[in-house]
Amino acid sequence: MSYAGADPYGVRVMSGTLISCDSAAKQIILHLDEGRPGSHKFVMRDVDDSHVLVKSVFVEELDGLVQAELEKNTYIADPAAC
Repeated sequence: MSYAGADPYGVRVMSGTLISCDSAAKQIILHLDEGRPGSHKFVMRDVDDSHVLVKSVFVEELDGLVQAELEKNTYIADPAAC
């Protein structure tokens, strides 16, 4: 009997990476995920206050997005003003 790629039991396997972070970084990750369309969402499971499970294929992209978001919110003192 051939199922031509279909799983008769409804099992779906995905590769994930568990991210450990502080609650502020986790909120940034969840916020970034909210704005993405269905198949491009990277959060698989909000585990607890400091862990989130994301699709492994998005880890590098997510790292860049979080770094960019953190840089937007980082205060840099103007050396000329000191």
